[in-house]
Amino acid sequence: MTRFLVLFGILLVIAIAMIAAAAMQADISLMDSKATPLWLCAVAVAAYVAWRIEGVLKRRERKQDVSVGEGRGFLKTKVSPAQSARAARVAARRKKLIAEGKLEADPEPETKPETGDEAPSRVSQAAPIKDRMAARAERVRQAKEQGKL
Repeated sequence: MTRFLVLFGILLVIAIAMIAAAAMQADISLMDSKATPLWLCAVAVAAYVAWRIEGVLKRRERKQDVSVGEGRGFLKTKVSPAQSARAARVAARRKKLIAEGKLEADPEPETKPETGDEAPSRVSQAAPIKDRMAARAERVRQAKEQGKL
């Protein structure tokens, strides 16, 4: 409500200034009884515009409350209530299927210590062609060991 009143006050001053400028060009005094509709118009316009701006700002605040994630300020991930409800349903269904034995739980990733003498399996695209070909040969060797090739 405070924001609305502040907006209303600012917009009322602007509306009165615009009407005063128009009245000066038409040689009408704002203190005459003929100027009453002008005053009413200024108040009505200021109230309407302040109400519309207040509505837009409230909608933006509601959308920001829905945001989820560990982002910074403007980088937050937006998730609608429908998306989060669907994700919850899918997670519950997955747990139920795992409990019934119809679905296997995700296996824990195996961590094997890397030794420094092995050739890396991935290198930058900016690396020399010799290094890229060596990395490719290493990936092929690993795939053959695992029975994928």
